[in-house]
Parts: sequence; C-alpha cells; structure tokens
Amino acid sequence: MRKFSFILFTLILFIFSGCTRKITGDEKTAEDFVKSKGYKITARKGQIEKYVLEKSKLYGGTETIPYRQCWGVQTVEPDDYFGKEITVYGFTVKNHPMLKQDKNAKSGVNIYIMMTDNKIIGGYSYPNANVDGAYSSLDGKTLEEVTGLSFKQWQDNWKKKYGN
Repeated sequence: MRKFSFILFTLILFIFSGCTRKITGDEKTAEDFVKSKGYKITARKGQIEKYVLEKSKLYGGTETIPYRQCWGVQTVEPDDYFGKEITVYGFTVKNHPMLKQDKNAKSGVNIYIMMTDNKIIGGYSYPNANVDGAYSSLDGKTLEEVTGLSFKQWQDNWKKKYGN
C-alpha cells in the first residue's frame, strides 16, 4: 500500500509540475517589473498583443481608441516608438490602488506591461471585469491625473499632434 501511495503521489506531482508554464525572456522581465512595483500577481495572461506602432494607430476611427487610451496614460511619448514592435504582457494583481477607487475592480486589477527591444517602456491598468471605461496608468491614475489636462484639452492636443 505504501508503494502504491508513493507512486500515486509521484504521478500527481509530475502532472502538476508539467502543467506549470515556465516564463522566460520578455515575459519574465515584465513579471519581475510588476513584482518590483509591489504588486501581488494572482494570474498571468501571457502575451496580450504585439503590434508595430504607427501614427495611424493613434488617431482615427474606433479601432484607434484602445491605443489612444493606453498611450495617453504613459510618461513617454509614443513618437519615440514609431516603427517599433510593441509587445504587451498582462497580469492580474490583487493589491492595486484601483481596488479602493473603482467598484468594478472587486476581482482584481489587470496590469498590462508594454515592451520593445527587450525593455519596458510603460504600461496601463484596468479592472479585471467586463466593463466599459478608459485605461488608467500603471498605478491607477486617470488620463487627467497623468497629463494635468482636462480630457477635452488632452483630446485637442492629441488630435493636433496625431490627427493628420
């Protein structure tokens, strides 16, 4: 009976260790960055998106809204990354400032880390819920808090810079 229990235990151990995905490279760099910010990761979403940043992604129809939102809450200018491949990795965290500010964040907050050339260039956050709204900065600040502008002022500036 002991031999059977040992074999069963070993088999279960192999199954569970084989199901755990080991992350490496940029995804590991992104995860380490999230942890360095003090966030407790509850889920890894892996690579969410990969795209080449072009000016046309930043202004136009409704398909540009997610790019405007995520780039609007960055501390870097998107211009510096035109023509570069941007990879976005996602994580769900449980100890984010948005948990106190947003009732939609009861199930945690998703953090998205943007990388290019093996370097982190920024990121954004959003409640881990199926709700409508705009992205916030990595630490949960709104576009207005990040830029110091009203949405209308920011939108007018954005259109002048990326609209044509």
